[in-house]
Amino acid sequence: MATDLKSHAKNVSLTRFFGGHDRGVCVQVTVDNGALQFDHVSLTRAQAAAVAADLLDFAQGREEESLI
Repeated sequence: MATDLKSHAKNVSLTRFFGGHDRGVCVQVTVDNGALQFDHVSLTRAQAAAVAADLLDFAQGREEESLI
């Protein structure tokens, strides 16, 4: 069973869902690009924590460029 979560970002929705025994509880982040066009990514809790740290670094101007 999926559950919609509160989002503070405009045109972004969050949905919590069970990703199976291997992934556990996950979150889907969906961006409404208008005209019924949507982009999304699904993350485990660990992936969400890592991405959150990366996004916070970006928001605070502390991002690092990848060498890859």
